Amino acid sequence: MTEKSELAEEVVELVARLGGRTCDVLVADARVTTAEVEKSSIKQANFLADPGIAIRVFENGSSGFVYCTSQIAAEVNKAAELAVSQARAGIPDADFKGLPEPVPLVAVDGLYDPKVAALRPEEAVDLLLLLVDEASADDRISSVNAGLTVSTGEVALANSNGLVATQKMTSFDVFAEAVARSGDLMFSGMDYASSRKLNPDSPLTVGRSAKEHAVKGLKHVKAQTGDYPVVLDPLAAGYILSTAIGGGANAENIQRKRSYLAGRLGTVVGSENLSIYDDPTLEWAIGSTSFDGEGVGPRRKAVIDKGVLKTYLYDSYTAGKDSVESTGNSSRGGAIWSYRHPPVISFANLVVQSGDASLDEMIEDCDKGVYLRVTFDSPNLATGEFSCLMMESYAIEDGDIGPAIRQSTMGISLLDMFSKIDLIGSSPRHAFGVETPALRISSAKIGGSG
Repeated sequence: MTEKSELAEEVVELVARLGGRTCDVLVADARVTTAEVEKSSIKQANFLADPGIAIRVFENGSSGFVYCTSQIAAEVNKAAELAVSQARAGIPDADFKGLPEPVPLVAVDGLYDPKVAALRPEEAVDLLLLLVDEASADDRISSVNAGLTVSTGEVALANSNGLVATQKMTSFDVFAEAVARSGDLMFSGMDYASSRKLNPDSPLTVGRSAKEHAVKGLKHVKAQTGDYPVVLDPLAAGYILSTAIGGGANAENIQRKRSYLAGRLGTVVGSENLSIYDDPTLEWAIGSTSFDGEGVGPRRKAVIDKGVLKTYLYDSYTAGKDSVESTGNSSRGGAIWSYRHPPVISFANLVVQSGDASLDEMIEDCDKGVYLRVTFDSPNLATGEFSCLMMESYAIEDGDIGPAIRQSTMGISLLDMFSKIDLIGSSPRHAFGVETPALRISSAKIGGSG
């Protein structure tokens, strides 16, 4: 890591000699093992080593960005020259106020697990095969699609203000989709797990969950069109909120008037039950980091507090444009940073403050409703309208989960959905970058068969 930080500082000095007065440099080295199963057979297994350098230069607010995959002096010099040239050729931008100043950084625990870094490719494949065996352990399962990714990253960031920071990161991700058949009936169930820490049990847990939900969905009904209470599983809630809040509170979207949350800072946008934070300090969480993609230190911040919108998510550019401080939400690519693209605004780990209701209590309180476990549809950020295909959902009948619902949709505006959250669960899980329990919406439009 010392070698990487020294290299980053050397490239900053090189840019300065070429006339680039404002710049940042990322030196990154990622090592990724992936294995995939398609229709219950190994499709591929790969190992990738991807070291490189990213150079970002600013001239009168105009930016130039270049990366190179080599550390050979001539290649790095060529990349630096090109970045300086791009910055000089661009259009000046008075809204750029500068890059972060160096401040003491506090290391966040749980970013790097040596067991993940030491996992050999053949061991990763063995874990994936265990998942497939578990997901297939029912005669009604006809096929399994699955994947496992093991990643290690080391980064050093330096800028022209004297900032230098380093960190090491790991991630361990598994995914499974099991397809069940019975006669002409077919249903697929899925699950996944993602952490910076190696959990050798997660492949079995994910495989078992995918299998059980696939089989459960073979018994199904069609919903009647109408307004129903909807219980969102953490999987569904996490996927929806990752866009609804992660994208909706993105300061660039706000400034470009591309978000339904524009102009709503300090106003009520949801139920007083709803509080959502962005926390880059969660131990072992996939979005945690000791500093953001521009070197700003981590801090927990309330995005929504008791229904009131408290902040947008800023990087240094958007913060300068609004004359506020960066919230430390500049991202270089998620769990394992990449040098291949310039930083963008992103949440770290969104956290929905848990309530005191169990999932059983949420469901028992509904005579007739819907339990939505999985959707992969995203809301329209500009309008705040949300219409989704309920890929895996179940009827709630007389306070109990009944058969799966087929060919149905849910429609509601995001602000309406937030305001109608009347119960919040007590058992959170991490899903799609969001740590959330189950959420109950008192009423949403369900489009069914009649």
